[in-house]
Amino acid sequence: MNCLNRHFVIELASPADAEEILKIYESGDFKGNISVLYTRRPDPVKSLMQEGDKVVIPIIKEQENGKICGMGCCVIRKAYLNGEIKNIGYLTGLKILPEYRKKRIPIADVYAFLYEQTKNDVDIYYTTILKENTLAQKMLEKKRKNMPEYKYKGDYTVFCFRTGQKVFENNNYILQRGHREGLLQFFKEQEKQYQFSPLITSMYENYNKDIFTLSDPKGNILAVCLVWDQQAAKQYIITEYKGIYKILQRMPTKLFGYPPLPQKNISANYACISMLYIKDNNLKLAKYFIKKIAKCSKKYEFLMLGLFDAHPLKPIFNHMKHLKYQSRLYIVSWNDERHVLDNRPINLEVSLL
Repeated sequence: MNCLNRHFVIELASPADAEEILKIYESGDFKGNISVLYTRRPDPVKSLMQEGDKVVIPIIKEQENGKICGMGCCVIRKAYLNGEIKNIGYLTGLKILPEYRKKRIPIADVYAFLYEQTKNDVDIYYTTILKENTLAQKMLEKKRKNMPEYKYKGDYTVFCFRTGQKVFENNNYILQRGHREGLLQFFKEQEKQYQFSPLITSMYENYNKDIFTLSDPKGNILAVCLVWDQQAAKQYIITEYKGIYKILQRMPTKLFGYPPLPQKNISANYACISMLYIKDNNLKLAKYFIKKIAKCSKKYEFLMLGLFDAHPLKPIFNHMKHLKYQSRLYIVSWNDERHVLDNRPINLEVSLL
């Protein structure tokens, strides 16, 4: 696609573009008290393609030298909205090389290209922006000509908590790992109770050995989750600590019940808790289950779990030590579409952001 700015052209990424796209991912990190480089080594194209039924990655090339200077992405997957299975499009990876940020990069053209490539496959678009990334918020929240509208829906918190701690055992419950009878049916019953819950089907086929269930002595499933190790394709690397964290990184935080702060410039050793469902959203049961999962996951330094503001399980972290970061959720709308979500709680998976 040709742009209004004739110095650039927009096209779809190919596997051959992986090296240049990785340079874009690693051209800047998130600055704050903890500076984090979020990357997708060794192959960001392959990494993104694994996260949806269809993935569209537009790239911006400079006409003169063919250099990739920017990118975006829409990950399309099936998920529940208002109790029905729909195609949702997650917008992510809007990035530009630092040396091009003051040039007239055709951002509106990228959005137009992305929309044309996906509009027949997507029922609703959404995205998240880190809460401290105020620059992006100011740029995108303001309605602009030829740009989609970003409609703020609320805050999303990712909780990071330590592993390997002892748990007071409760003989009324049985913890099991891997496939078992009735598991898929339990997932189906729980998924439709939330907005944006992805269908478990394809993930179940690939990761069922990492699914944990908690049952009563009669075998009735009470809780379930997937512990997903994504380190081979997605990494969090701390590049700098500031403020209080500069002091805390030298302290044995594990002794106080908190996860250890990762060493600088080394990929964090983590896994994500995904597809977490608790029967009747029983908070006491949820806390016990998560602590049991953390105890069984001591090969990781910490686990990550993301919960939206109104998620019924969020109160469990009022009584669990953790570190956290927050994002803002937006419904992204072209052509003044109006999407009405009913009162089911929103369920975003940190493993799919």
